[in-house]
Amino acid sequence: MQDKLTGMLIGLAVGDALGASVEFMAPGSFEPVTGYRGGGPHGLEPGYWTDDTSMALCSAYSLIERKGFDPHDQMDRFVRWFREGYCSSTDRCFDIGNRTRSALLRYERTADPFAGEESTDQAGNGTLMRLAPLVIHACDRPELPALAAEHARLTHADPRCLDANRAFALMLKAALTASNPSEVWQDPELTELLPELDAEVIGVCLGSFLEREPPSIRATGYVIDSLEAALWAFSHSDSFEQGMLKAVNLGEDADTVGAIYGQLAGAYYGQVAIPVDWRRQLHGYQMLVALAEQLANT
Repeated sequence: MQDKLTGMLIGLAVGDALGASVEFMAPGSFEPVTGYRGGGPHGLEPGYWTDDTSMALCSAYSLIERKGFDPHDQMDRFVRWFREGYCSSTDRCFDIGNRTRSALLRYERTADPFAGEESTDQAGNGTLMRLAPLVIHACDRPELPALAAEHARLTHADPRCLDANRAFALMLKAALTASNPSEVWQDPELTELLPELDAEVIGVCLGSFLEREPPSIRATGYVIDSLEAALWAFSHSDSFEQGMLKAVNLGEDADTVGAIYGQLAGAYYGQVAIPVDWRRQLHGYQMLVALAEQLANT
């Protein structure tokens, strides 16, 4: 079980780092990703990750040091990342989403940690990408879906974001013990939650991704598209590596879709199934392993 919990966090960072070099690129416009490469829009070294992992690390340290979900402490750490490069792979903040930036600025003005804007016209994927630490910490707790929604509300308040987080948290929990991929989205706890969820989130949970292929599957920054793309890659592959390459080679928001897929596939296959070179060359690998172990025991 610890290998799978660790795989959830390592998978997040691996997907982030693999997708970083082709972020914002149109699908088919680049040489297919087969491993880490440098460059990309942020000029990163191979194996370095972006805001997805940085924000997940902020959450991880907060959960460990506060021994639970402390919204003020989480937001304080997000602000330190934004202002000082705390938890960044390059010691500076980069690739921050517009909704996240607005929420952090709002928190600085108001001190209200639930700073996600109450809007229904923006539903970004910036909450799904950082969920692993919370699930590792609270996967055996009945309040996990509610905590996942509160975690999202820190920066995103659109109902689709909150409900996607609730559903994905239960998928990650189910993946830890699933014997086949379909058990992830057919989990009884998730099925019980469905009537409470947004219609678009329900559609993904019911398998909208099973009968579709790119270009109708897209890795955009829209939370529904991102969740669907990650589940498409997961359901149409037989290994962590195969699915990850499907996910990041969709281009567009490749690092975040890679991070979402990596959490799910890491929980399902375990860390041992992540290619050795991808683990060995990942920036901060040993630190991430240690964090996952601390989160599971906090």
